[in-house]
Amino acid sequence: MKAFSYLIVIFILLFNNSYLLKAQDKPFYQNNPTLSTIEKQGQTIQTGQNQAIANNNYDLKYHRFNWNIDPAQHYISGSVTSYFVATQDLMNSIQFQLNAGLTADSARYAGKTINIDHPGDLINIPLNPTVSLGQLDSLTVYYHGVPGLSGFGSFGNYVHNGSPSMWTLSEPYGASDWWPSKNDLSDKIDSIDVYVVMPKGNHAASNGILVSETPYDANSILAHWKHRYPIASYLIAIAVTNYARYSDYYKTGNDSIQVLNYVYPEDSLDLRARTADVLMSMALFEQLFGPYPFLKEKFGHAECNIGGGMEHQTMTFLGKNSFNHFIFTHELAHQWFGDMVTCGSWEDIWLNEGFAAYCLGLSYEFLPTDYTFKAYMNDIRDDILRQVQGSVFCSDTTNVSRIFNSALTYNKGAYLLHMLRWILGDSDFFQGLRNYLNDPALKYKFARTTDLKRQLENQSGKDLTRFFDDWFYGTGVPNYSIQVTQQLDSSTQVTINQSQYNSNVSFFNMAVPIEFKGDTKDTTLIFNHTYSGQTFDFKPNFRIDSVFFDPKFKVLYNQSSITLNQVTQFQNVNDNKIAISPNPANALLNVHHKSGFVNLIQILDLEGRSQIITTARQEDTLLVLNIQNLQPGMYILKVGTSGWLESKKFIVTK
Repeated sequence: MKAFSYLIVIFILLFNNSYLLKAQDKPFYQNNPTLSTIEKQGQTIQTGQNQAIANNNYDLKYHRFNWNIDPAQHYISGSVTSYFVATQDLMNSIQFQLNAGLTADSARYAGKTINIDHPGDLINIPLNPTVSLGQLDSLTVYYHGVPGLSGFGSFGNYVHNGSPSMWTLSEPYGASDWWPSKNDLSDKIDSIDVYVVMPKGNHAASNGILVSETPYDANSILAHWKHRYPIASYLIAIAVTNYARYSDYYKTGNDSIQVLNYVYPEDSLDLRARTADVLMSMALFEQLFGPYPFLKEKFGHAECNIGGGMEHQTMTFLGKNSFNHFIFTHELAHQWFGDMVTCGSWEDIWLNEGFAAYCLGLSYEFLPTDYTFKAYMNDIRDDILRQVQGSVFCSDTTNVSRIFNSALTYNKGAYLLHMLRWILGDSDFFQGLRNYLNDPALKYKFARTTDLKRQLENQSGKDLTRFFDDWFYGTGVPNYSIQVTQQLDSSTQVTINQSQYNSNVSFFNMAVPIEFKGDTKDTTLIFNHTYSGQTFDFKPNFRIDSVFFDPKFKVLYNQSSITLNQVTQFQNVNDNKIAISPNPANALLNVHHKSGFVNLIQILDLEGRSQIITTARQEDTLLVLNIQNLQPGMYILKVGTSGWLESKKFIVTK
């Protein structure tokens, strides 16, 4: 297991390491069904979304949810109390988004019950008296009805082993399908309380900490959850069924984090053996990125009938077949990237999904698994190349399938991070990520790609504008063609050509690694490739017999071709008659010469004294001289025929 110098020893835990896909968080693996098939397991994807936009004239501070839920019914009723601060003076109305299929019954404001105007997917509530700029105020909305279905389903029902269940999944625009929300990426709610009334025998899973579960009436119970960290509206969630419950614990310093699991009773024995897997990934992410972001509360998993998982803040919702390292680790990574720091626009969804996909790869790099980091990077590269080429930047945020495109948002986003790590180095890359997560302007708030770029530039001192123009905004990837020519004296020239594969980028600037092997030796050199046709010269101390482009998958590209040309006869360069290698030498000296019978071989020291040498091997135009008896220093070699005489200096080392 590879480790950075700043990583502590991570306790090795045994875990089930099956590779199943998640429905929403979905990097591709070989030998699995297509992404579109996986996406439709247990939930519905809506391709497009024309979202009604509420007036943004207030800053949300708090929500108190009171919900009546029967998991056997696709139905919800209740109320949402919202505390807000006016961001404009004399605020005389407030808007929330609410699906037109739900009925907004009334609102309670300033001690009065008022009617609600509900045109389309918006509700409009007049405020009298008006609210002054910066003033804190509150109101309650009462509503009921049949929740809508957008994105990945929003509000689902399922019968497992004869027992009804329900769950929510609001990303990206589905919060307003089941509650009156400000469904945007600019205003996190500072704090929430969730109260759920449900039939006896059920339990509710939600964000934060379970405060209580008490009788409500003869046939119902009331669960109260509280969450005291800022949260985006799409990350608020509930799930209700006859859950079996148990906890694992992750120790961190003198404290511990509860990993609370809500699972279907019939699956509890099987799933309990799997969930401890997440503890090792939590240890890794704490060391790489900093403490678990919701340390004062918990982390957990709630089983529901979806084909994968969703990173609801402090509690991942996932299907039975997704209780595995792949999903656990991806969703856990979202607690840092996506939940604590959330993309500030769906254009930048890669800040959530690309990071989580790369964090999964990091688990294969640093933790003891049966799957390797190199294999993971190769697999996601294959997925990128088999899909339609495009930009990591998501220009069409009305199309849910484009927002969560596996090749672009997840896998190309992950590879973008991998290349940033490559060009910045591990120290600056990981420190830059920690700076990004801990920036007071971003922590528990929203971020854009420019914020990440700024933090990485500040840490490394490098200008990343060209990199992001090429790899984030640009489309497609490069092809590489490499020509390697090695002379008899081992002098080597490398020419690197680049062409574009379905790309609008004229040239991808990139540091490219090339490995050279021969004579049981090898070396990997890094070439700063700044234009097509660029040549580089170097001189290895061995004869090259094979060349490998990017052997450790540092660079994203489509295809590479390599041509190795070994010069086998002496070349007349500047009318030289001999070439020697290696230089410096320590045991044998190779002398390549032009054709002709050599009748003079002499080695002199710098004072002109002749040295005793022997010939170890002689071929047509090659003499191999044994120089083991020579002391370290500089010497002069003279080689001659009846037609020419040539002298060259060389150095002997020991």
